[in-house]
Amino acid sequence: MSSDTAPLAALTFEHLSKTYPNQAQPALNNLNLSVPRGSRLGIIGRSGAGKSTLVRLISGLEQPESGRLLIDGENPAQLSAAQRRNRQARTGLVFQHFNLLLQRTVLGNVTLPLELQGVPRAERERRALALLDKVGLAPYAKRYPAQLSGGQKQRVGIARALVTNPTLLLADEATSALDPETSASILQLLTDLQRERDLTLVIVTHQMEVVRAATTHVAVLDSGHLVETGDTRQVIASPQHPVTRALLEAHRPAVTPGNGQMLRLVTLANLGAQTLSTLARLQASVVQAQAHPLGVDAWLLLPNTVSEAELGALSGAAAPALKLSPLAEVL
Repeated sequence: MSSDTAPLAALTFEHLSKTYPNQAQPALNNLNLSVPRGSRLGIIGRSGAGKSTLVRLISGLEQPESGRLLIDGENPAQLSAAQRRNRQARTGLVFQHFNLLLQRTVLGNVTLPLELQGVPRAERERRALALLDKVGLAPYAKRYPAQLSGGQKQRVGIARALVTNPTLLLADEATSALDPETSASILQLLTDLQRERDLTLVIVTHQMEVVRAATTHVAVLDSGHLVETGDTRQVIASPQHPVTRALLEAHRPAVTPGNGQMLRLVTLANLGAQTLSTLARLQASVVQAQAHPLGVDAWLLLPNTVSEAELGALSGAAAPALKLSPLAEVL
């Protein structure tokens, strides 16, 4: 596609590799990926897959061993020191463990990046207070981190990451230290801010439910390799790589099917009356269900006489209640 019709990518990885001196295997190996501007990319993988290394490369904390990383079409390695600092200011980073300065107030933590840039005090406080209001913490501006809950600390971290008006926001396991309810509120806040500010959001996680809830695209890493990527809906509906399937199946319930039964993972559009009626007709019982923006993932116990055609027919326009996941497995 010609450059005048293709939108400029926010991030482009070209044969990107990184090996640390104390490791025999590369942390990242020949990574090729293009991230559309204004998208929400989920980078997922097990521990040691290379996720944290990728974040450090994007944020400028590390440099690739080989290959190129382009941010908005620019190669940071070819920029002057001043240009790199400006580039880094346009990249916000939200940390897993908040990384707040305990001796500074909430307001002081949010203004810190602007203080380091030499922004006058009145201007940096105005911008910080506006963001604290946006994340729901304006009344807490004079408090200290020790006086906040985990979710409130993460909201401070988000405000701090946005105070420099970045075009790219990185969230590195930003919800893994939080309880499920707080995690959901933080993910909703991140997606709302991404839309409002037209940001490119990169969420690094080991939780597939985070990918489902907050992303438009997904990249799956395994041992430094990119093993699968694409539109989130497409990857979840039709995962091609065993690692992706394993991540999707991570919450398999500890249930043993009885004689003549099978345990199946399916994606429901909803759990409304029509869906429940259809499941009852199939003599299927819901063992475990988890809602997400794409519908409801449900583990079902049902007779092994139920055919693929019966299940597949339910995804038609007349009754779009049930769609068979490729992960489904007869036990």
